[in-house]
Amino acid sequence: MLNDIERKRAEKMIVRLLKPRHSPHVKSGGTVLYREVGQTFEIYSARPAFGDPDEIIEIPIAKFRYVRTQQTWQLLWSRASGKWQRYEPMREAEDLAELVDEVWRDPYCCFWG
Repeated sequence: MLNDIERKRAEKMIVRLLKPRHSPHVKSGGTVLYREVGQTFEIYSARPAFGDPDEIIEIPIAKFRYVRTQQTWQLLWSRASGKWQRYEPMREAEDLAELVDEVWRDPYCCFWG
């Protein structure tokens, strides 16, 4: 588990991914959120289902996992199969901000489509 200081630092960086990626006049129909699970932060989009607006569909975007023994953050992306895989162009970094920037830029269209 992350301690309070590590958690706050990570949340401060990850919250940058929650702002809209498109122009304000373009509606994406969803909201980008995150959740903490142990030493992992999952970024996902939540939107109403097409046929049932009361049902919320979660679409995975990225995972950031802290490996305390190596003091590094790992970046994972969700394949079409739903399985998480390490992001090969930038598998890990000591600074979470580098990985957050890579997800935001998404040069290989792995995260935002």
